[in-house]
Amino acid sequence: MNDSRGERTRRGASSADPTKVTQQPSLTTASGTIWVVMGSLLLVAGAVPVVAIIALRPGPMVPVAVATGALMLACTCVLFIARFAVQRGPLRLRVMAASMIASAVVGVLGLLLCIVIQGS
Repeated sequence: MNDSRGERTRRGASSADPTKVTQQPSLTTASGTIWVVMGSLLLVAGAVPVVAIIALRPGPMVPVAVATGALMLACTCVLFIARFAVQRGPLRLRVMAASMIASAVVGVLGLLLCIVIQGS
């Protein structure tokens, strides 16, 4: 389909369409501070059940909880490093978003594995 300038676009959306996910300000022009804040909050939210498992339920799931906490911390460190080491722009924001998503996935999978270990 063609847009108003005669360019071919997918599903009729203009290449400068601000509603496209890849054109959102949080992935193109933001400073990255929001990713640092939200990534830190995610780390804290993930640390609460991990610390509770380690402190209150000693047993076979403690090593999984420790590994989950360490991996979440590592993902958050990558987020912080990217904020200050990668040049401002879409690449930095994508690296930060990917590290935050990785932290969330690690947290969910690690805690689910703890549940499975506890149930067996």
